Amino acid sequence: MKAVIGIDPGHGGNSSGTYSVNTVKDGLFERDFALEQALLIEKHLKRNGFGVVMTRRTDTNPGNVSKRAKICIDGKCDFALSIHFNGFGTESANGTEVFVPHSEETAVIESGFYKSLEKYFRKREPFARSNNYYNRDETFDKKLNVATKRFDAVSDKKDYFGFIRTCWEKGISADLLEICFLTNPKDFKIYIENREKIAEEIARNIVEGFGEKYIFEDSFEEPEKVIAKPKIAVKVRNGGNKRDVLN
Repeated sequence: MKAVIGIDPGHGGNSSGTYSVNTVKDGLFERDFALEQALLIEKHLKRNGFGVVMTRRTDTNPGNVSKRAKICIDGKCDFALSIHFNGFGTESANGTEVFVPHSEETAVIESGFYKSLEKYFRKREPFARSNNYYNRDETFDKKLNVATKRFDAVSDKKDYFGFIRTCWEKGISADLLEICFLTNPKDFKIYIENREKIAEEIARNIVEGFGEKYIFEDSFEEPEKVIAKPKIAVKVRNGGNKRDVLN
């Protein structure tokens, strides 16, 4: 078997995550889209011979982020990725965002995420958040050089995101990927129309990040259980509480 990848579909169960009128009218939240995307990514990784450890496979909450990270640690993962979708109080915020460990120097997989997903969503600079996130003097941004696949700076600060922090303390590199904004109508529409291709792009960059040649699927088939095909609305609303999954 090739590398083992930990996939954490954010939220789940009593943790709904963010939502908008595009999703909540169908009873759908970030937790549902995160699970859908994670299962699709798993399919493509396994097809390429990679092992996958999932922190959840159903709409359940496996615990706080430290417990989620421990599942990946106990599974002896070589890399771990927490899947999320963003939300904001207005529809203006959009794009893909990647949070990375403070101490990470190279950015092979992260560079791949941005190069492949920018065909769908606006690229937002990747950065790390310190454990003292609410102290403005303690924030730490990292610039990504896609050409060299390296970050411009590293720090020994503790990471704010508990999933990243716990994995890193046990020697596992981990990212938190915010695929797009559910509260942005354009982002949401693009995701609904391209979710299978987006999952394959994410999987491809993980595979290639480990130096393996990615085997493309000849055709895209609709997932066996499609979570949602909601109509696209114009008004947006942000709700849910992400604080319970960050630390």
